[in-house]
Amino acid sequence: MSEDRVSYGFPLPEGEVCPTGSFRLSLGTGRSEWSEGLYRIHGYTRGEVVPTTELVLAHKHPDDRDAACQFIQTLARDGGQGSNFHRIIDGKGREHRVLTVAEADRDGTGKVAAIHGLTIDLTRAMAIESGQAAAAALANAYATRGLIEQAKGMIMGYFNVGAVEAFDRLAGHSQHANIKVSALAAQLVAAADQGHLHDVLRGWPPTLAPRQQGSGPATTRKPQ
Repeated sequence: MSEDRVSYGFPLPEGEVCPTGSFRLSLGTGRSEWSEGLYRIHGYTRGEVVPTTELVLAHKHPDDRDAACQFIQTLARDGGQGSNFHRIIDGKGREHRVLTVAEADRDGTGKVAAIHGLTIDLTRAMAIESGQAAAAALANAYATRGLIEQAKGMIMGYFNVGAVEAFDRLAGHSQHANIKVSALAAQLVAAADQGHLHDVLRGWPPTLAPRQQGSGPATTRKPQ
């Protein structure tokens, strides 16, 4: 079979594509025809193995094998088309995350005689996307921390308190206003940028610490 390659724009770098291979499975003989790309996905070159249904299933991840088998059986019984996301273990023991899209072929009598389709190796694309998501989460965490530190500094200056009490006031107001600390910090930073931070903080109670079970009355300190 001829090799098929499919472009996958995000999140792969420009010009890079996912490894892709096509196949045709004859239900009468159980033999398959593979493109060069599908041999490579399975860790082989043409001539090293004879592709059969048994070989295909043997390379499925043990946890995905039953679902893959059911996918083939359903197409063989009912016809139509479908897709199956699963993992394979190639001939060198490497795990691949792949998407197989397949369609049943009927013969002249209307009976399903073969299944043809395409397998796309998404392993690298998914790894890049996961890495980007982790980097974005880390960047967001640093940005959130920076906003909270800025807000603490503003509270320290306005109420003339230390860092610990400033955070307690921020957390306390967050709890009483039912808003996340990071969102409240962002509001204070925005208020400072717009020149009305003092108007906002003037509306805060002199002391507002997070509610704690059994805690006594808090002391107050007037702004200087």
